[in-house]
Amino acid sequence: MKKFSLSLALLFIMVLSVLAQAEKDIDQLNEQAESMLNQNPKQSLVAATKNRATAESAGYKKGMAKAIAIMGVANYKIDEYAKAKMLISEAATINEQISDSSNLAFCKYWLGNLELNQGQYSVAFDLYQVADSISVKIGDKKNLARSLDGQASIYEALGEDARALDMYQKALEIAKQDNFKVWYPSVISSLGNLAFKKGNFDEAIKKYNEAVQTSDEVGNLNNKANCYQQLATIYYEKKDSKEAMKYIQNAMTLFQKTGSESSFSRSRVLMATILVSDGNYDLAIEMAKMSLDEGKRTHEIDLQVSAAEILYYAYLRKGDKGKALEYHILFHDLTEANHDEDMAKRLAKMDLESNFKKEREIAKAEQAKRDTEMNAKLGQQNLVKKVSFIGIFLVSIIAGLAIFAFLQKRGDSRLIATEKKRTDELLRNILPAEIAAEIKQGEYKVNNQATVLFADVKSITGAGQSSASLQAELDQYFKTFDEIIAKHRIEKVKTIGDAYLCVSSLPVDDKDNAVNVVMAAVEMQQFVDKAKRDQNAVFFDISIGINTGPLIAGIVGIRKLSHDVWGDTINVAARMEQHGEEGKINISSQTFELVKDKFNCTYRGKVETGNREKIDMYYVDSSIA
Repeated sequence: MKKFSLSLALLFIMVLSVLAQAEKDIDQLNEQAESMLNQNPKQSLVAATKNRATAESAGYKKGMAKAIAIMGVANYKIDEYAKAKMLISEAATINEQISDSSNLAFCKYWLGNLELNQGQYSVAFDLYQVADSISVKIGDKKNLARSLDGQASIYEALGEDARALDMYQKALEIAKQDNFKVWYPSVISSLGNLAFKKGNFDEAIKKYNEAVQTSDEVGNLNNKANCYQQLATIYYEKKDSKEAMKYIQNAMTLFQKTGSESSFSRSRVLMATILVSDGNYDLAIEMAKMSLDEGKRTHEIDLQVSAAEILYYAYLRKGDKGKALEYHILFHDLTEANHDEDMAKRLAKMDLESNFKKEREIAKAEQAKRDTEMNAKLGQQNLVKKVSFIGIFLVSIIAGLAIFAFLQKRGDSRLIATEKKRTDELLRNILPAEIAAEIKQGEYKVNNQATVLFADVKSITGAGQSSASLQAELDQYFKTFDEIIAKHRIEKVKTIGDAYLCVSSLPVDDKDNAVNVVMAAVEMQQFVDKAKRDQNAVFFDISIGINTGPLIAGIVGIRKLSHDVWGDTINVAARMEQHGEEGKINISSQTFELVKDKFNCTYRGKVETGNREKIDMYYVDSSIA
């Protein structure tokens, strides 16, 4: 009997040990998924979805809730706001049930971001304060830094810049106390935003560059892209179009990498604005139309407004009165449609401002009450008078806010009418058309048909090696890729981390560019397969995506020149790589039509690629003998 009891006890201990290890493994996997949020949110979403299923099977609710929260944040990063809110709310409910305060604070912070994104300032502020209160109670400095950052963004939106600056600095200080380096770039870029808002361009540039450096250190591509976009805006304001173009190209490249199509479209709008200022109207029109279509697909009115305004100015300066008037009318209609939404946001801000004022007045009233109680000589009559005064004051504030809202709305309507009148006068007294048929020599080049190849490392075998060994091996791979593409007259553009980008038909057009790129891709894949067969200590698996179409190429920079390419063709090529498989070459229908006589290909059907329409895709199987 004693032996049986001992065996049962040992079995029980073993089961507990296995369960504890399983929970530890799930926690580690969630940490990995969370670390990918700012670099590749789509990969983070895939990993977190798997972790959720694993945690659910193991009955580990804490791990399951964390995985669901990460899934929600990943959806937020790729502009899927409805899904994000549903998932994060679900995670918050589970955390409340199991009393996981730290993850609950995490959820409240991200729910606050979602509300702020929709202009719900009061709701967002309340959620940030809940996260703040929970974090202080349990001593969670990471989530406290997040919540302070969120509250600071509300104060900044309300124009209380001094208070916002104070809270941003506190958020950075607390993050540093906990060595929460991942959060440094976000707060530093917010400090840059405050400086930019005040017109202090030099200080803003300094902060954005500091945020770029810290983003590199922690792998935060999304924040780095946002900083590049802000730097582009600053240099555009300073009328330095070359620097502005350099930074907006960098931003668009990173937004392609992270999969944030909404941010990419807004960067494209800024690029179109820069092109208009340079007199490159045709290219600006092409870019703005892409963003207008994107805004229609995603129902983003503000994006459509910005694109329509650029199209109006581009056609106006080009001398096409009819098209200018068409897009001016569209801009006016979209502005009217967006007016109610803007007014709702303003009223929400006013409501929060009113709440802040009420809180301050209530605090004053409480102090007045304490003073009255300490001084009995004032008596009950003085107390009643003070309370009455406070009531009258609060009513006055509310009445003033109502009047302000009315006057603001009437002022907005007058502003729109004035702008319409001014624009109509411009159309009647239009200047002669400017010459804009050719792109400036040495600045931009349009290629009507180029083929783009994206190759990206998907998995590493032998990852236990040192980082130096991994870097050396990856460098050897890229050197071999350089030799292969040089043989096929293909131009390397850049490497982005462990991704490799090259383009055929640069700098001169090549009618066989698609065939050359696919041949190079086959050789690159053969090299990778050989490395695996040789059983090296470290080898990589890659996926390759190829697309053919028009793009723009140019030299950017002044002291440190850089050759780059951009355009929707690049974006589609990136989607080809992302929706392919390890060890396979995924090509678009545009490329397939140009190589079908040279290669055997397998049709995959129409594949959904995020907010884009479904795209025909093919796998390259072999060369035709």
